[in-house]
Amino acid sequence: MLHHRGATVNTPDYRRERGFSLVELMVAMVVGLLLLAGVLQILLANREAFDAQRGRGHLQENARLASFMLENVVAHAGFRTDLTGDLEQVFRANDTLGADFRPGAVVSSQSNTQGQSDTLYIRFQGEGSVHNCRGASIGSPGSPETTYVSLFVEQSRTLMCRYVTDDKNPSTAQLVEGVDRFEVRYGLDTDDDNSADRYVSDLTAAQAAQVVSVRIQLLLRTLDEENLLPVAQQPDYVFSDGSDTGDMPADRAGRLFLDQTIALRNTLQ
Repeated sequence: MLHHRGATVNTPDYRRERGFSLVELMVAMVVGLLLLAGVLQILLANREAFDAQRGRGHLQENARLASFMLENVVAHAGFRTDLTGDLEQVFRANDTLGADFRPGAVVSSQSNTQGQSDTLYIRFQGEGSVHNCRGASIGSPGSPETTYVSLFVEQSRTLMCRYVTDDKNPSTAQLVEGVDRFEVRYGLDTDDDNSADRYVSDLTAAQAAQVVSVRIQLLLRTLDEENLLPVAQQPDYVFSDGSDTGDMPADRAGRLFLDQTIALRNTLQ
């Protein structure tokens, strides 16, 4: 208080008014940063979980699509309009699409080198009731046509279907993305009981006419931007021909192994 000419004047005591000290501000900032870091961790974990779930969904969807497409394309092998006709006259020797089709044979093989995918060749005939890889009809009523199909994996890890009908230009259709390996083995009926007695990777001239089933092994993977594994791992899969994935580099991709045997019903007597 100040005394002025006998009067008393009350003045505020500024020493009692104070803000946050520097230490208090630093502590508050640290606590805020810790809380923000926790929120960010939760957001990142949720994002990774969402990406992993989406990748698994894509992988399973590709597996179903691959199984459906292979079943529908390969099972047509040997289909013909005249079941009583001579098979060697219906399906003559032919090297369309690079396949060495022997007389009467409806499949041809091109086995892989170590670590590479196989190529499967098939052929069938139609009068409009069967279709190629794109769903287009083969032939028309009264005008049968023969189509030649090759299934292979290109460098972009995509399962492709190349086909040509009679003398037309070849066409290519994309079936499934994300394919690491495509392995094919051929079931041979050596005792005429309409069932496979053994499986081989390469077909001789005599064996080509004995094929009654095809075993396909497909190693599918997630797309490059879809990492499912927390750390990089090397794929560890063994195929029916004895080859494995030991030469593949480690990565974080998720994988699914599809093993499917398809009976060639049109070749059974």
